[in-house]
Amino acid sequence: MGRVSKRKAVEKQPVVSSNVKRYKAGIYARLSSDQDIKKNESVEVQIEIARKFVEEFNQKNTEEVIDIVECYTDLGKTGSNFEREDFQRLLQEIRLGEINCVIVKDLSRFGRNYLEAGNYIEKIFPFLGVRFIAVADGFDTGKEGNENKQMASEIKNLVNDMYAKDFSKKAKIHLKQRREEGSYVGGPPPYGYVADWNGKRRVLIPDENTAVIVQFIYERFVETESYAVVADLLNRRKINPPAIYKKKKEVYHSSDDKEYKGWDKSAVEGILKSDTYSGTLVQGKTSITAKNERNRIHKSEEEWVVTKDAHEPLIDMKLYQKASDIQAKIKRRTASHNHPTKGYPIEENIFDSVLYCGVCGRKMTRSSYVKRYADGDKARLDGYFCLNGGQTKVTVCPDSNRISKTEIVDILLPLIRKEFAVFLEKPKKYVEFGKERISEAVKKAEADVRETECKIRRLREEEGNMYMEYRTGNISQKDYVAYKMKQDDKLIDMGKIEETQKKEVKALEKLSDRYLSAIRALMKLKSGKELTKEMVEAFISKIYVYPGKRIEVLFTFTADCMEGVK
Repeated sequence: MGRVSKRKAVEKQPVVSSNVKRYKAGIYARLSSDQDIKKNESVEVQIEIARKFVEEFNQKNTEEVIDIVECYTDLGKTGSNFEREDFQRLLQEIRLGEINCVIVKDLSRFGRNYLEAGNYIEKIFPFLGVRFIAVADGFDTGKEGNENKQMASEIKNLVNDMYAKDFSKKAKIHLKQRREEGSYVGGPPPYGYVADWNGKRRVLIPDENTAVIVQFIYERFVETESYAVVADLLNRRKINPPAIYKKKKEVYHSSDDKEYKGWDKSAVEGILKSDTYSGTLVQGKTSITAKNERNRIHKSEEEWVVTKDAHEPLIDMKLYQKASDIQAKIKRRTASHNHPTKGYPIEENIFDSVLYCGVCGRKMTRSSYVKRYADGDKARLDGYFCLNGGQTKVTVCPDSNRISKTEIVDILLPLIRKEFAVFLEKPKKYVEFGKERISEAVKKAEADVRETECKIRRLREEEGNMYMEYRTGNISQKDYVAYKMKQDDKLIDMGKIEETQKKEVKALEKLSDRYLSAIRALMKLKSGKELTKEMVEAFISKIYVYPGKRIEVLFTFTADCMEGVK
């Protein structure tokens, strides 16, 4: 897809009288992914046909003129649906009023879906006031008597729709034949291979740059029996993952590039689970519908097309089988777990919104597991760690950063008790005390807002009176303008004061909620030893965790704030 012309480069048109009706036209051209460019008009030819039509139209007509605003092109897009980038851009500019005439070479270039094409031409475009012209078909919704051609356009659209469906069916049959012949019909080749033509067959050939990396992955996996360990080994060597290699064609991460984006467990697992590296080609696992290319359908295994010895294997069968056996063992081991967490549900994450890594700033991740002790007892243990800490995939947080929930609680409880020692003695007293003082502050702030609103009303009434004096000729325009300038300044100043006062009211209401939450939390803290989510959120804004189990606490509501309520 690409723009052929820019809006600022509007076609030069002859000068015409102001009572002539002008159309702002968008030329639309499409080239299908299913068509050979040598056998069909290119988008340039389609656009030229439309331009020539406009030129001749403007020469023949004296009451109507078409101005070409922009050209919209979709390359390699099917006509069986309208989810095309430049077509959607054309629709958006129609809605904005930038375009009110659409010109195409013929109806098939507009679309091959009978129902949708007809809906646009006969309902959507007329509703939006858009004229539609198909040059080769002689179809123009702006011409009188064009209703007689409606049936012809419907028939042609139906034929186009049938053509699209017929071609789709033939294309699927052809694709299946090529798969059964062992030809690689997929998109980009798998990591470790490149695709090339061998006669009429497209085959996979080992990529001399990355084939050795695939072999390394299989060998290390058989040694370690761990996807994560293999990913870590690749990351330590700064080997680019498949997506980056496909984009940059560089096996190793360059120091000139931005941050290294390495391998993860799933990327390693994907390579180890692929039959491709043993020389077997498995294709046709999914299909797409003509309605929407993004709507993939997963087929049953019986429908897959499997071709043995379709290309040169990167992994010998003995090593490949060992890797497969280990994967099966990992799968069985995972499936055979006897639900060790049964009866020990995961508790509420009380630090969910406040716990962050002090090194990289990333939110800490909770790790919750059930530990079995030597005597058979079990207990659920919670901890937190930074996903970036000590990783080889990213280097922003070089050291491991972990801390248990118990360790955090042991630090926080004494800290909170010390901070609010005075209030813990008489928390009920401060509930009533805080309510009364905050309520008084809110009432005073609201009264200030009302007073300011009255002043603004008086200023506007005074301004209205002065305007009437000016309109009746009692004061000159010069005097009115001088007055109005000063009055506007006063109104602006009063508006700022009003805005500040309203913000103060909201802040006091928020303070009331926070104060009462803090008091409730203190009452619970006095009567119990457990730290709850309510307490954490009432007192704490953020907790930063550093390697070595050090923490930094930022209080949202401190003892000083509570004293300030008095």
